[in-house]
Amino acid sequence: MIRHKHKERGSALIISVAIIATIAVWVLTATNRSQNVARLAQRSRAHSNATAAALGCLDVAYAGWRQVGRTSGTYATGLPTTSFTSIPAPTASNFPDIPGITISNYNVKAVDPQLNALATTSTAPTPATGQNATTTSYYYLASVDVAVPVLKGNVTVKMRRVFEKQNISPWNYAIFYDNDLEMHPGPLQSVTGWVHTNGSLFSGHDTLTLRSRTTFTGDWSIGFMPGENTHPEIPKSPYIPEDQPPAPTSTQAIFGIDKTVFSSTNGNTASGYRELIEVPVTGTDPMASFRYYNQAGVRILIDASNVLTIMNGTGTVINSSSTGANLALFNTFKNAITTNQSLQDNRETAAIRVASLDVGAITTAVNAGTLTGSTYNGVVYLSDTSGTNTVKRAIRLRNGASLPPAGLTVASNNAVLVQGDYNTGSTATTKPLSNSGDPTKPTITGYTRRPAAVLGDAVMILSNAWLDANAASGMSSRIATNTTVNAAIVAGIVPSGTSGTNYSGGAENFPRFLEDWSGGKTFTYYGSLVQLWSSQQHTGTWGKSNVYSPPTRHWYFDPNFLTNPPPGTLTTTNFNKQRWYIE
Repeated sequence: MIRHKHKERGSALIISVAIIATIAVWVLTATNRSQNVARLAQRSRAHSNATAAALGCLDVAYAGWRQVGRTSGTYATGLPTTSFTSIPAPTASNFPDIPGITISNYNVKAVDPQLNALATTSTAPTPATGQNATTTSYYYLASVDVAVPVLKGNVTVKMRRVFEKQNISPWNYAIFYDNDLEMHPGPLQSVTGWVHTNGSLFSGHDTLTLRSRTTFTGDWSIGFMPGENTHPEIPKSPYIPEDQPPAPTSTQAIFGIDKTVFSSTNGNTASGYRELIEVPVTGTDPMASFRYYNQAGVRILIDASNVLTIMNGTGTVINSSSTGANLALFNTFKNAITTNQSLQDNRETAAIRVASLDVGAITTAVNAGTLTGSTYNGVVYLSDTSGTNTVKRAIRLRNGASLPPAGLTVASNNAVLVQGDYNTGSTATTKPLSNSGDPTKPTITGYTRRPAAVLGDAVMILSNAWLDANAASGMSSRIATNTTVNAAIVAGIVPSGTSGTNYSGGAENFPRFLEDWSGGKTFTYYGSLVQLWSSQQHTGTWGKSNVYSPPTRHWYFDPNFLTNPPPGTLTTTNFNKQRWYIE
């Protein structure tokens, strides 16, 4: 009996020990698990902190890389790795909430289009080329390693990001604005092609349809610009693709240069990108290669007395005593220009002195081979140097229905008037079907529209019915007829608020009109509208009476520009953040 009790006590002791051991195992397991969870949580937090810090470091690298690219003097070209060694590196002090953080391997390196390293750090990258020679991209690889301490060692994130310096022509856009972009058409207007503004976008009419990508740098408002008083109505949203609403993006700088750099060239802080169409001043000109004056194969200056100075593409003055190709160049343009004409511009409330260029004469000379061997290259620069904001001057393009096969670009720092069908192949008896109801056919049969551009302080459209003698008469004497123009237009505007509460006229009035287009008269346009400056000579505000009534607008982006842009070089440079990854 006594032995039996001892057995029971021994069994109970064994059971107690087992229970205690089991509990101890559970406690130890729970402790280990808790510690593992804590370690994993710590490492997860450390990884998140390191990733966030690495992204911040690469944002700093991007800002420094972009700044160097905009101020280096090479602008739209690629820069070697050595150009970016001065970009300041972030330090631990920039991340006070992450104790013990270390930052290393911070750099921006030029690479080839496949992201391979270049031969040396002083080797400039080669570009990837797009649809045409002016569409290029240079690539750079930004790197940073960020380490954050944990209980055992560090958690290290090795982050890389691709930067792209992309050059494209603004003529890839249906509408490209450097200023705020206002679009408030009265009659129905549909915009095909991309739209972009380096400012804010204001669209307050449902008569507008945006059919493709639309981007802005500032804000997008379904409404009207504050301060302008011509739109008291309730704003309505334009029609836009459901999958492609207007979206914010980065500024697209012309040639990759901040416009204040352009302004400082001639000491005119208001000029900005307008320097592109100005005559250069004497001395060093950092903008020399960009100016259309310097790009032109022939340059014509007209003084206050209507005396012509004609130069070839090297800047050499040519005249009737010149020989060979220079003489042919001189005779062609001397005979194609008529000076000292005059017409009334009611928007400017002034008579305008006009010099007219017979574009057809240039086309004839090119087709006949007369200009072969000369410096003529499809870019022509003209300027009446006596023009100011009070002394009104303009260049007129007439007889421009047929252009040279390689196209034509005409640039001036004066206003430019485009009179009649332009780049359509029209003849005295044959007009494009766009002038008789089919806007999808803007050229006559057998004529292929050429790459063409017109650049000026402002650009005005004069219809096929225009007569100078009626310019000062009432609108009933200025009745337009259907007209078609196929050319890019680069020009200025008079921004809203310039004279109190004025409206700029919006993109719908970017090409200016001086006739009565009511009653269903059509203006068919294929091209690209590019606004880069505020007008400095033709500064009359939009909205005066007895100026014009709007046409029925059949406007289309010219997709030919994607592969065959107009003669001359004009690009915008975008500094893009591309994909990022962790090694």
